[in-house]
Order: sequence, then structure tokens, then C-alpha cells
Amino acid sequence: MTGRTNARRKGSSPASRESSQNDSPPPDAVAEVVTRFDAYARARAARDSLLPRARTGPWHEQHAFDDLQAAVARLRERSRRPAEGA
Repeated sequence: MTGRTNARRKGSSPASRESSQNDSPPPDAVAEVVTRFDAYARARAARDSLLPRARTGPWHEQHAFDDLQAAVARLRERSRRPAEGA
């Protein structure tokens, strides 16, 4: 890379920095999606567990997936709100 490319990155205008901060999703919504994804991954792994007591049924996996989908929908909704108000 050239110094010229790096200079452009460093020299971003204050307005572009503000818009990029406003475009970022709320941290609590992102954390919720990550938590729900982790729960879904654990439920999916438990479905195929070698230990009979650790196994879960398909309903548990489906419930975790539904929770994940709802969290993603909330994240999308929250991310769109500031753009619509501008």
C-alpha cells in the first residue's frame, strides 16, 4: 500500500466519523444476538451428544433457533431506526 491510501484513511472528515458511529448497531442488541447464537449452537451440539443425559430434543433446538431469529430481527429493527429518523 502507498502512504497516500493510508493518509486518506486517517484524514476522514468529522461528518463521516459521526455517520459511521450512528450506523453502528446498539451494543446490547449485538450482545443479545451473540448470546442467542451461542445458545443455539449448544442446543444443536447437544442434539448429537454421545451422552444420553446431555441430549436434547428437536424442540429445544427449534426454540433456541426461534430465539436467535427474534434477536436478529430486533437488531435489524434497532439498526434501521436512526437512519429513518435522519
